[in-house]
Amino acid sequence: MGISITKSIIFFAVTGLALSVMANSDLPAKDSESSKIITDLPGSELTGQGKNIRGIYIPAGKVKSWKHPQLLKWIKQTNANAVLIDVKDDLGRVVFTDDLPYAKGSPNGYNKKLGSLITVLKENNIYTIARLVCFKDNLLSWTHPETAILDYKTGKKWKDNSESRWVDPYSQLARDHIESIAVGAKDLGFDEIQLDYVRFPVDKNAATARFPNKTGETKRYEAIAALLKQVDEAINIPLSIDVFGLTAYHPEDSEALGQKLEYLAPYIDAISPMVYLANWPAHYWDSPTPEKTHQVIKGAIERIYNRLGDNIEVRPLLQGFQWRAENWGYSFVVNQIDAANKGGASGYFFWNAAGKYGTVSQVWKNMDREKNKKTEEILTAR
Repeated sequence: MGISITKSIIFFAVTGLALSVMANSDLPAKDSESSKIITDLPGSELTGQGKNIRGIYIPAGKVKSWKHPQLLKWIKQTNANAVLIDVKDDLGRVVFTDDLPYAKGSPNGYNKKLGSLITVLKENNIYTIARLVCFKDNLLSWTHPETAILDYKTGKKWKDNSESRWVDPYSQLARDHIESIAVGAKDLGFDEIQLDYVRFPVDKNAATARFPNKTGETKRYEAIAALLKQVDEAINIPLSIDVFGLTAYHPEDSEALGQKLEYLAPYIDAISPMVYLANWPAHYWDSPTPEKTHQVIKGAIERIYNRLGDNIEVRPLLQGFQWRAENWGYSFVVNQIDAANKGGASGYFFWNAAGKYGTVSQVWKNMDREKNKKTEEILTAR
C-alpha cells in the first residue's frame, strides 16, 4: 500500500480525547451496570466455518502483486483458514472497481482481479472476509467535500494526527457509499463483510472537528448504528465490525467513538476487539507481563459476551507484529491464542500490516501437529 509497517500500525494507535480517560488504572476497570441495555439479540448468521477461524490480514499490495496460485500457496503455508482482504483501503480507494456511484475512475479499481481470487480461495476452503474501511477516507472527502469532517478553527477539511481526512459519520452520502461497496464485495463472492474505522475520530486533533451533517440531537452511536442497519439490510451475508479493545471495559467512555456495543449489536454477527496492547495507552504496553496480556485479552472477550450474550460471536484481533512488544516471539503468540481460547472466542485474527506471519505460522503448524498426534493416539487406543 506504499506505507511503512510502522506508520501503518501507528494509524491504529489509541490516543487522544476519549481514550485518554480510560488509561487511569493498571488494569481495566469493571463494567458499569448501565452498559447492560440489550439482552435479546438475533442469532448470528455466521456459518460453522466463520465461527472457528484462524485468520490473517493480507495487505492490498500483496494481494494485487502476487499471482493467485502464489498467494494461495502462501496462505496455506501460514496454516490460516481465513483471510481479511481490503475492498476499501485506508486511503479511501475502492479496490475492486472504479464504477460505483461515488467511486468513479482512478485511483479506484486498482485490483479488478480480486473477484477471481475470491473464487480460488473459496474453492480451497479459505474463508474470505472483506475489510471495508469506513469513515477514514481521504478520497471521498475530496471528491465529495460535502461529506468531509471540518475543522471549526480553520473552516477547512479536518485531518487526524496522520494527516488523513475523514468523512462525517452523520453523512447519508457517506453511508450510501459504504453500502454500495459492501454490496459489491458481497457480489464478488466474499463470505463476510467486516467494517473497520466504523467510528468517530478520537485523536488529539478531534477537539476541533465539526460534523456539518449532524441534525438535531442524534447521538454518535446512533449514527454508527444507522450505518450498520443500512448495510445489514442490503447484504445477505454476515456483517462484522472492528472496535477498540478498551470499549469492552469502558462502555461509559465509548460515546466519543460512537461504539456503544449494545446499540450496534442487533445489526452484526461478530465483533473483533483490537486487543493487542501495543495500540493501547502506554501503561498497558510498557513492559507488560504475559499474565497481564493474557488477562486483558481473555477479559475483553468475556466482558463482551457478558454484555451481549452468546448470539454475537467475538473474534479478537491479536498482535502479529513486534512493535512495542519486548518479549515478542513464539511464546508471545501462544499466550495470546491461549487467552482468546480461554475467553471463549469464536476464532481470532492476527494483524500484521506488512503481511509477515512467520512466527504465527510456526505456532499454528505445531498446534496442528500436536492435534494430529493426539488424534492418532486416540485411534490407536481403540
